[in-house]
Parts: sequence; structure tokens; C-alpha cells
Amino acid sequence: MSTVHQLRSADIFSLNVFLAVASHLSFRTASIELDVTPSAVSHSIKSLEQRLGVRLLNRTTRSVSLTDAGARLADKLRPAISSVAEAMQAVEVLRDEPSGTVRINASEGAIDMVLRPVLARFLRAHPKIHLDIVTDGKLSDIVAGGFDAGIRLAEAVPQDMIAVKASAPLSFAVVASPDYFNKHGRPKVPQDLHTHDCIRFRFDSGAIYRLGIRTQRRS
Repeated sequence: MSTVHQLRSADIFSLNVFLAVASHLSFRTASIELDVTPSAVSHSIKSLEQRLGVRLLNRTTRSVSLTDAGARLADKLRPAISSVAEAMQAVEVLRDEPSGTVRINASEGAIDMVLRPVLARFLRAHPKIHLDIVTDGKLSDIVAGGFDAGIRLAEAVPQDMIAVKASAPLSFAVVASPDYFNKHGRPKVPQDLHTHDCIRFRFDSGAIYRLGIRTQRRS
């Protein structure tokens, strides 16, 4: 019954060392290419051979050659390592010019207030970025929904998430008709709202927006 060989970080280094030696048939030349000591190359090859249980290189004080097992390993490794290098290079180019899809979750109000004023300028500056903006009132889980970012009120941001201010501080105003004030009186301090008939906002998720009432008076 065959098992999948589990690579360790040490294996990756050893395989790179082995390919360098296989290419140059020289421990010293491989050490110069990899910027390590010849003894480190020798130790790495020895560890790899012990791990695999086969001899990969025949070496004397004057020459190095590949065994049959070593030749087979080198033939398999070269395209594999090349594919890994190409995959890493494909990602590294993103450092120079951002590209790809960025998914953002926000309410309609947040989009109008925060995103809409800067969208055109942002897309001109980053033409290779595609924005996928989803609006809802559910306060969706950003990570579970596969979003890269979301716009939330500060009090709705989970403590384990990174928060960046997207606007200046906002203030909410409590309003009522003159008839209501004539009948029920005007609230003097925020705590007075507990005794008034308030219309509260319900999110699409069913949760009711929690009215945050501070304790200090406004001067």
C-alpha cells in the first residue's frame, strides 16, 4: 500500500541542493550557487539519501556522478521545481501592480457615504483590480462569506478583526414631530429615550439595532 510522501521544509532545501549538485556535478560549485558552505551541501545530500533510503550520488575526492536513482529523481524534480518557481513568480508580480478581484460587503448607506465618492479615482489608479461589492443589511460574516473587506459601524466589528477607519466619526440624531414633543415632552438627556416611543431599525438578519446611550450630558 503506497503512501503520499509528506514534504518538510528541510526536504525542500535538500531537493534544491540536490538539483544544484546534479546540474553541476560538483559540491563546491553548487555551494557557490546556493551561497552555502560545501559542508552544508554534503550534509544536506547525506540527509536526503537517508530519508529516501537510496544513494543518489556517487562521489569521490575528484568527481561526482548521478546514480540511476539520482538521475530519475533529477528528471522528475526539474519540471516540478520549475512549476513551483513559476507559480511563485506569478504571485510575486502582484507586489508591483495590484490585480485580481476584491470582494467588499457593505450596506447601501456605507456605499453611498464611503465607497461611491472614491470608486472612480480608485479604479483609475488600479485598472487591473475588479471590485465585487455586495450590499445587504444582514451584517454578514465577512470571512465566512468569502469577502476581503467589509464596512461596518465600529461597534459591529468583531474584536479579532483588523479595523481601519473609513470615515470621520458619525453622529446619530433622534427626531420627532412637534405633535409628539407637545404630547410627550422633549428628552433632556439620552437616558430619557428609554421612556419614549422609539422607532428602531431592524436588520435583514432580524437583529434590532442596539441604541447606544452614553451616560454623560451634552453641554
